[in-house]
Amino acid sequence: MPADLRLTSPLTAGAAVLDLQQRLKDLGYAPGRLDGVFGDATAAAVRAFQGDAGLLVDGVVGSRTRAALKRGAVHAGPDTKRSPSAAGVRALALAVGEIGTKERPAGSNQTKYGRWFGADGVRWCNIFVSWCFAEGADVVLCAGLRAEGVGPHGCAYVPTTMAWLRAEGFWVGRTTPLPGDIVIYDFGAGPHHIGIVEEDLGGALFTAIEGNTGIGADADGGQVMRRRRYMTQVVGFGRIGALAP
Repeated sequence: MPADLRLTSPLTAGAAVLDLQQRLKDLGYAPGRLDGVFGDATAAAVRAFQGDAGLLVDGVVGSRTRAALKRGAVHAGPDTKRSPSAAGVRALALAVGEIGTKERPAGSNQTKYGRWFGADGVRWCNIFVSWCFAEGADVVLCAGLRAEGVGPHGCAYVPTTMAWLRAEGFWVGRTTPLPGDIVIYDFGAGPHHIGIVEEDLGGALFTAIEGNTGIGADADGGQVMRRRRYMTQVVGFGRIGALAP
């Protein structure tokens, strides 16, 4: 029987770890460098997979985790709303047309979206999503909410948007996304980046249109881009339905 793989000191290394890292990567989990060393990033990817597969989340690759990895089992979160949001699809169409837009000057956080929102020169990923929904779908994110980052046109603060999605019943959690879903990310500092899902690619991968992103600067990159993302980077998804009058 293969030995269990886990985080140890000194770190476990070898072909079995490299095979594990490759399998995690193939399933859409981010194990860090494919170097055959069972480090913190690999342990985090194992825990994320275990949580999604409904296993004990302990970071140890034992018999049950190995079997689930072999099957490619990923547990879909609670999601009973399997039709794309009409508002989300319209917002997505507008977002796609903005790909390539950059802040001017570089590094300034100054954009047409910030000027529209009334808070230019601040981080603008949530402002961009607010612009897409307001201008493309006539939906004001966080409308009527008195909380940090909320203005007449939408919201500039990701945790507030996430709280509003939950409060309105629009939160579908970590599940297979649909086009037009709002995606909330955590790259290691809590919920702090946001985009609009474009397409589910299968294998726990998807593409999204995001503002203020860039290669090497996921959450403050200065432009609108199409990004390929892993489910392990996701806090959850929101799917805008009918708003109460």
